[in-house]
Amino acid sequence: MLRATLRSAFTLALCAFACACSRPYVGRDGTVSFNEKSGTHGASVLTANGVEYRDNRDMPTPILRRSPDEPFRAPVGFILPQDGRFTKTSRPTVLASAGLAIVLRPSDTRLPSWGGEVLVRVDIVAPATDGDARWGENVAILVDGDGPDVTALAGAAFAQLAGRDRVTLLDARDAHVIVPMMPASHRSMAIAALSHYLARGHTTTSAQAPRMMGETLKKAGLAIASSGVTQRVLVLGELPMGREELAETERLTQRGVQFGEVPTRATRPDDLNERLEAVRTLIPQAGLTKFRDVRLTFQGTPAPAHVIEASGGEARWALEAGELVLGNVRAGESRTEMIRVTVPPWVAGEAFTFTVSAHVDDLDYGGPRDFVADVPCVYDDDIERIAKSRNGDVIAYASAMASLRRLDAAFTGDDVGKVGGLRRIAELQASSMRLLARETKDAAMQEQADLLVALLSATGTSSETR
Repeated sequence: MLRATLRSAFTLALCAFACACSRPYVGRDGTVSFNEKSGTHGASVLTANGVEYRDNRDMPTPILRRSPDEPFRAPVGFILPQDGRFTKTSRPTVLASAGLAIVLRPSDTRLPSWGGEVLVRVDIVAPATDGDARWGENVAILVDGDGPDVTALAGAAFAQLAGRDRVTLLDARDAHVIVPMMPASHRSMAIAALSHYLARGHTTTSAQAPRMMGETLKKAGLAIASSGVTQRVLVLGELPMGREELAETERLTQRGVQFGEVPTRATRPDDLNERLEAVRTLIPQAGLTKFRDVRLTFQGTPAPAHVIEASGGEARWALEAGELVLGNVRAGESRTEMIRVTVPPWVAGEAFTFTVSAHVDDLDYGGPRDFVADVPCVYDDDIERIAKSRNGDVIAYASAMASLRRLDAAFTGDDVGKVGGLRRIAELQASSMRLLARETKDAAMQEQADLLVALLSATGTSSETR
C-alpha cells in the first residue's frame, strides 16, 4: 500500500501465511524477501493457501467464461508487492454536475493482461446550500440487545444523516464502542461494523443480562460533546430508568442532548415500518432530496466490465457493462462505497478505459441528466510492476470493508478464512497509511487512516478470523 515500511507484525503475518517455494527472509527493516534465484522478479499473491510468491515468468492463464451465468473467478489471488510495501496512492477522477460530484479512485492503473478485477472507491457528494440542508449534528446510537431489527433501524438512522454529521455506535450491554465517532459519510462501513459485531455474538438475548446503560450514556455524552452542535442520543431498545441512568439522562438533558427510543423487537405483528418511521422522526433528514434514481454505469474498452460486488447500493449486470444503483441523494449528503469491477484479458501495453456514466433525475433541473468521465488504465504482463503500482489508500479501505464482511469476495473469497482472515492485514495497512499521511502531511489521509485504525480496533482483535 504505501511508502512507509509495513512493520514487523505484518512481516510475521506474511511469514505465517507464506507458502512459497522456500522460506521467506525477514530483513532488519521489517520487510519480507523470498529466497528465489538471483535476478528473478515477481510479486506476492494472497490465496486460500496463504501468501505465495508468483514469478514474472509464470504467466497466469486467463479464465474464459462460457456463459454469463458462470460465477466470476480471478486468474490469480489478490496481488501484493513482494516486499510488503505499497508506494502509490490514488488520483481522483471526478464526474460533476450542478449540485453533485462523484469521485472515483481505482485501486489500479496497470491491469493484468490475463484479466482480473479492479476495486473502485466511489465518493458521492452533494454540497449543502442555504435552506436545502440543516447544520451537522453529533449522534450517538445505543444498541440495547440484539433484536432482529437492529441493523434495519440503524440503517434508517444513517440514511437520515449526511456528510456534516458525525455518529458513534455503542453497545449498552457492556458499554463497548462498536463504531468510534466518525463522519456519517462512511455509513456502509459503520453498518458493516454493526452487523459484524452482532454476528460475533457480543450482545446477548438473555433478558437477565446486566446492562451498563449508565456507563454507556457517559461514553455517548463524551463522544458527542461539542459546543454549538445539536447532540442526539438514539436508543435502539429500552432505556432503563435506574438511579444511575436517571442521573446521567438528566445531566445530558440539561446540557441540551435530545433523546429518543425505538424498540428493536416487534411490539405487535408487522410494526417494523412504524418503528422505521419513528427513527426518521427522531433523527430529522439532513436535507431535501435533490437527485433521484442515481445510477453509475461502468463500461470497459475492451468490453465487458461488470460490477460484481458493492459495499452499498445495488449492483446490476448488463451484457457488456455493470451498474451501481445508489438511489436518492439529499442536499448535504456524502457517502463512500467500494465496488469491484471485472477487467477482461487483453494485450499487454494496450490501453484500457473505464467509461463511467452517471444517470440522475435532477429535481432542480427538472428532468434526467447524464454526465460521463473516463478512468484511463493500461494492460501489463509484469506482475511485479502491477504490484508496485497498486494504490494503497484504496486497498486499505477495501480490506477494512472485507474484514467486516462487507466485501466478502474481494480478497480470494471466503477461503481466506483458512489462513487466518484479513483483519491483521487490514490493521497493518491502515497503520501504514497513517505513517504515510504523517510523512506527506496529508490531513485527509490522516483522518481516514485514524478512522480505519480505530474502527478495526473497536470491532475485534487482530487474531480474529473472518
